[in-house]
Amino acid sequence: MPGVRDYLSRLEDLDPAGFELAPAMDRLVLLTGQSSFMSSALRAEQMDFLQAVAPPGARVCLLGFPWHHGLATPHDAPNLLAASWRNGQQWWWTRRRGRFTDLLSGIVARLRRHTAQRLLVVTGSCGIQLLAAALHGMDGPGPPISVFALGPVGAAPAPGCLAGLEVVQGSQDGWSRLLWRGAVDHRPRCGHLDYYRDAATREAARRFLAREAV
Repeated sequence: MPGVRDYLSRLEDLDPAGFELAPAMDRLVLLTGQSSFMSSALRAEQMDFLQAVAPPGARVCLLGFPWHHGLATPHDAPNLLAASWRNGQQWWWTRRRGRFTDLLSGIVARLRRHTAQRLLVVTGSCGIQLLAAALHGMDGPGPPISVFALGPVGAAPAPGCLAGLEVVQGSQDGWSRLLWRGAVDHRPRCGHLDYYRDAATREAARRFLAREAV
């Protein structure tokens, strides 16, 4: 398992040409904590969710953070304890400015620069806090950002950073109920790991993203 310095060095050394930078009017991406530091490949249920809720014409990125094709090769799924530990590390790194938050901001800024009209972000768990850290103090050009948050854990981006935010918190999601203090728009009957398969969540995401992409 790579150490923290190895992981951050790997992010710094990624070839700029490998990022998801194809021009797009509207772009849809998923941002969650990484369960693996070796791969940003999404699970089948996550890819299916994005494709099911994407507005017509939006470019869908079927990779997770850092949205780089050099990390697209799937790896064996880590066990839940290891995945939670890595998510927790990233959440902890966002609590103060440093090497990780600088890298995070740079990667999100690059994504915005290559999106012309609207950047649509589905966040899962601590992904909402990763986005808040990325946008903190961010200057420069870029489209409005709209977020559909699944079971958020952490803090929302500062007021004025987002064009739209809608939050789903399952009635059985103890983590989000404990660690999210913001408003909740939808309360489906599901737990923290169930959002991608939940029909009510998918329908809410489709409506929100279609409205935000107009």
